[in-house]
Amino acid sequence: MANTAFSAPLHLVTSDYTPAPQPALVSQPELAPLRLTRRGKFVLIALPIFLVSAAVLMLLGLFQSPANASVDTPLGVEAVTVTVIEGDTLWGIAREFAPQLEPREAVRQIGDLNNLNSSVLHPGAEIFVPTGS
Repeated sequence: MANTAFSAPLHLVTSDYTPAPQPALVSQPELAPLRLTRRGKFVLIALPIFLVSAAVLMLLGLFQSPANASVDTPLGVEAVTVTVIEGDTLWGIAREFAPQLEPREAVRQIGDLNNLNSSVLHPGAEIFVPTGS
């Protein structure tokens, strides 16, 4: 029977069996020290620094961001909460709920109180409307 790469060599065992001498273990050559390329050094050093600085900037942004509109009435301004319905406009709300104010000024104050970026109102939204000057 021929030895192939997939079969183990056959050993016949007899009464006067003496094991065949084993070849001496071949020592592994010493490995060279790790050498980094310029790109490897960049990745190993700059990438962690970038990730840490990005995390720090995100945390700073989280704590330094401006306050958004809250569910409470803003301090120092008398206001009522109005729920927007289909077809409402800032001008109509200002005239209805703040008749003592000039409508342009009331619209400006509504925008300031609610951090509105446009005059588009969405039905169901609750906004603050100033009631006095």
